[in-house]
Amino acid sequence: MARQLRKRSDAVASLLRSLEDPGTCDKTGIERLDAAMGGGLYAGKAYGLQARKKVGKTILLGTISYNLNLSGVSHLWIAAEMNDRELEERHLSRALKRSSVDFLTRDDVLLSSEVRSYAEDMDDNIIYCNANGINLKELEDVIRTAVKEHGVRGFFLDYLQLVRGGGNVNRTDHLEAVAMLIAGLVRELQVWAFVAAQLNQEDNTRGGEGMLLAFDQVYTLRRHKTSASAWLEMSETRYTPYRNVGDEKQPGILLESLGPYFRSASVV
Repeated sequence: MARQLRKRSDAVASLLRSLEDPGTCDKTGIERLDAAMGGGLYAGKAYGLQARKKVGKTILLGTISYNLNLSGVSHLWIAAEMNDRELEERHLSRALKRSSVDFLTRDDVLLSSEVRSYAEDMDDNIIYCNANGINLKELEDVIRTAVKEHGVRGFFLDYLQLVRGGGNVNRTDHLEAVAMLIAGLVRELQVWAFVAAQLNQEDNTRGGEGMLLAFDQVYTLRRHKTSASAWLEMSETRYTPYRNVGDEKQPGILLESLGPYFRSASVV
């Protein structure tokens, strides 16, 4: 396919159209993160969240998904790790102010009736794709289908390294291709993406720097596993000043046990 050539005047005309119709910016519901993002999640931009394993990547993205759902923002969750029922256990734990362990033990006879009552008029703006073993082509198809048929304004992928490769492509090149695909799709389809990724033991993105190179913003989530205090380091950004969300001494977000979920920490 031949690449399109555009004059400078074409680019300026496109910019003017975007100024007159700026599109959407969806709030994450975590005020300090929204401020660092320049307002929230913007259509056409790709965001990354990386962390060591079991620090809270899925919890943080799940928190944002829950908040978006309450705000009426339709979005896709590509569940390459936890499935939709496991994710909803966390959402319902938060909504019903229960421990997520209740869904594991099932000792409380009132749990079913509480869930049934909640489901009767719940906000229903999350589209799930249980995507264990998803490959690159399937990923693109799922995103395009969700945008076309369900009108989603963005999508979450949990997580980058679980997208399978094929053939003789090495892992670094494959994950770079995944990141480039996502970056290209959000611009083409004018939706946002928020993608989780793992850090390795050397504190580098597992499988190479594809996400750091391709995405508009990348955050690194820091938290000691036994602590509720956490913070976000802005590792890369293309369109805002570098701005962390808290630090080790003054946390930017706090982990709440019912759910669990994250909330903004108060600024001292």
